[in-house]
Amino acid sequence: MIGDDACSTFVELLKRILDIVSDIEKEKRRGEGYQKKDTPKIKVGKLSKANFAKLQKAGADFKFVTVPANKLAEIEETVKKMGGSYFNAEVGDNNNAVLAVPASQLDLLNMAMKHVVANELAENSENIIVKDGKDLIDAEDIGIISRVMNKYDIPVITFKTEDNKYMNVVPKEYEGQYSKALSEAEQIKNEVDNIEVTRYEQTAPLDALGFEAYLVTQDEAKELSAAANSEKLDISFVPYGDKVAVMYNTDISDKIENARKAYRESLQESEDFLIEVYDNVITLDMEKLNVEELNTPDSYFMRVPNTSAQDYIRIGKSEAEMINGGKTLKSELDLEKSYPVYDVSGKVKRTVSGSELTSFFNTRNRHINKDTAVYKYGTEGGELRRIDLFNAKKNELISVKMGSAEEMRIALSERGLNSKTISKLLDDVNNALTDNQKKTFSYTAEKSEIVYADIPNIGEYLAQSQLSQTVIGKAECMGEIPIDNGAKCCVLDNNTQKFAVIPVLPVHQVQSMLSQMGYSEVSAKEIAEKVAASYRDSDIESSAYEVMEYKPWAIRFDSFEQNNAELNELGYHTLRNSTVIVRDDPENYRYMQIERDTPLAEVEKALRDDFGLVDDISTALVIRQLIFDEIINDAHRQELSEAKICQLSSSMIEITAKESKKSLIMPISNIDTERLADIGISEKGANDIKKSFEKSISDKKCPDRQTLSEIKHFAQEKFKEISQAVKDKVISKGKGGQEH
Repeated sequence: MIGDDACSTFVELLKRILDIVSDIEKEKRRGEGYQKKDTPKIKVGKLSKANFAKLQKAGADFKFVTVPANKLAEIEETVKKMGGSYFNAEVGDNNNAVLAVPASQLDLLNMAMKHVVANELAENSENIIVKDGKDLIDAEDIGIISRVMNKYDIPVITFKTEDNKYMNVVPKEYEGQYSKALSEAEQIKNEVDNIEVTRYEQTAPLDALGFEAYLVTQDEAKELSAAANSEKLDISFVPYGDKVAVMYNTDISDKIENARKAYRESLQESEDFLIEVYDNVITLDMEKLNVEELNTPDSYFMRVPNTSAQDYIRIGKSEAEMINGGKTLKSELDLEKSYPVYDVSGKVKRTVSGSELTSFFNTRNRHINKDTAVYKYGTEGGELRRIDLFNAKKNELISVKMGSAEEMRIALSERGLNSKTISKLLDDVNNALTDNQKKTFSYTAEKSEIVYADIPNIGEYLAQSQLSQTVIGKAECMGEIPIDNGAKCCVLDNNTQKFAVIPVLPVHQVQSMLSQMGYSEVSAKEIAEKVAASYRDSDIESSAYEVMEYKPWAIRFDSFEQNNAELNELGYHTLRNSTVIVRDDPENYRYMQIERDTPLAEVEKALRDDFGLVDDISTALVIRQLIFDEIINDAHRQELSEAKICQLSSSMIEITAKESKKSLIMPISNIDTERLADIGISEKGANDIKKSFEKSISDKKCPDRQTLSEIKHFAQEKFKEISQAVKDKVISKGKGGQEH
């Protein structure tokens, strides 16, 4: 079978056949009166696998670039003057040519194209349009724009600018078409950008998964684990980064959703509370309370709040901490210690205890108003050490004396909060306390152990579940959802709210499927590339879906016949005017390029002599494909009442029944009437076919029975054979040969 290496030799084989392509292009450009010489119809050669390995090791890499066909000669001349080279890949259209360029010489070709444009601007500036300024194209958009230009056969020279963008140059007569095509490319880009592609390993059809899987936080996982233990729910937990993946059968979805809903509600209720801790820890706004001109190197001079700007204190810098980005000063007062109180000028007015001083800071909660419902637990006497929980939605304040966490749990329970909300609030309060306050609070978080499951492919289950939730019932399915397991791609079109699930296939097959779904050729190519980009290395042979950086063509080789041992090592690729056949031999990659309109007899001889095909059926299968691709156009055909007959080689024919459309390939000398009956040809029709070829064979063996015109034709052919034999002998003797 044609392998990875053989497929990837295509550009190297093009390099070997450059002399053909180059000669053809030069012939087209010859002046009038030049007598075009005959060019070979078949070119054969080989590439040593050892040499190819060296090329691979050297990192040989080619890019495809499109240039206007009428500029090809000038670009070629300029590139050669600069010491570069390229290879005409012969896959362009009427106005454009596609070049295979060594990646190392891409900049050189870019310079050559700039040179060509500069010459044209200097000589004939009114006939070309340079699309620059706002028309400069981003690197990621050049591929789709090139596809649209080629679709409409608009000749464009494209090259990079210094800021890594692309500039297009077009003939003036194409300016209107260019603008329209550019708008179409923009529309296609917007369409494709809004299409999501997800590659996943299907374990069940998306519309019948039978399970749900998603990610939750560690806290929610603990809640679900507790619910699973209490209600005997079968939930699998799997570590996934900083989160936890949960997975369960859909038959317990309602119970899981109820547990999640209860958790969300308790979480929301706890977040509705603002927590403020009042103690001997005080905070002061530096902008509003600091009198900067009376600060000293060792202290801050601060106004005491709620004293009408009459009282001030000094706080030592060693006893203070700047928080909130330096906007707030935080300090701790000793309730038993005496502190001096100053007037606005900095003179001592009196001394007060830390407890009295603290009361100026720990006053009425700033969030409450006259309508706030206040519930006090141990704070009736103006308790300084307390924790306030304010719920703005309910305009409710719960004030609890600083004590143990258990005392607060009882107080909150009396206010009607559920256990989940209380546990979350106790967590939040504990996080807001200082180390000294935590000693008093003495809180121990509830432990909820999670037993983790070992599901190595949990990511695949997550992807399927997320896709199912996204598309099933929310988007329209195009085609059928595959029921078989394995690698799949989901294409979600957010423009139309439609989706399709397709197997992992070579990119050209994906493109074909997308075209059948109604996408334009260019859109289908773009989406197919997006699909291929999502593939993993192990999905498919890279040569089957490789996307070139600059142009949309993915070089691939097709097989002639999978169950034919002789053809199993052959692959072919059809260009515009020729077909390249590659054979993977043990030591070499052999190639044959067959031009369009090459006579069938020459192709048959080359396949046997140069590619060593032995079986008649092998040669016939190759020729049948070349006839189908219109590379061979002189195959003898005839039509009978029940069948169409095409002669594939000197010894094989293809018989196609008109009614059933079924075909058989048979030797001319052995027409099997029973097999013809199997494809729907009557006994009489089969016998007529057999007799017609028996007569043909007999006539060739006995030319005296033929008509005069047939005898003349037979004589001419024999004369050609004899003449060629004589010429071969003369040449052989001229080279010192000896006739035997």
